[in-house]
Amino acid sequence: MYILDYKKQVQRINEMIPLRKNDKTFEVFYHDPASGELWKSFFPHGKKSINSVKILRPEPLPTDLRHQLELCLNSGNPADAAGLGIEYSLHPEKWNEILIILNTNRKIYLRSGFFEFFNYLGVKNSHKVLDTLSENLKNSQLSRKELVLLKKRASMLWLKKFFWI
Repeated sequence: MYILDYKKQVQRINEMIPLRKNDKTFEVFYHDPASGELWKSFFPHGKKSINSVKILRPEPLPTDLRHQLELCLNSGNPADAAGLGIEYSLHPEKWNEILIILNTNRKIYLRSGFFEFFNYLGVKNSHKVLDTLSENLKNSQLSRKELVLLKKRASMLWLKKFFWI
């Protein structure tokens, strides 16, 4: 589903037809003639960022967050969990909902996908995310105190999954 490896992205893009390009957001949409799917290539952190990762994924994602997590964390492909984690790392306002869903369904997710998603989500390293999202955080309803509480909940959830509780 998600393709993070640059060489695989180039190979996959060469098989598709470009449809639309946005020069401001660096989003490019492709049509796959073999499957009929629409694909999206973009930089979630923006191209200006030093650690900018390019993501290639089918468009649209399922609208239900529960379904997205189940698909990506149970796919067996670490890139799926990492890609979804990278996308949601930019949305700290959704972290509470994500943690609730992960806690409720933690026993159905593959451990590898669960931990890969957590590594890229950024809840446990919220101080780094706060620095990169300083402008977005001003528009968000989350305070620093709430982010600290989310970090504690995330650490507890990580431990529960790690020890199979």
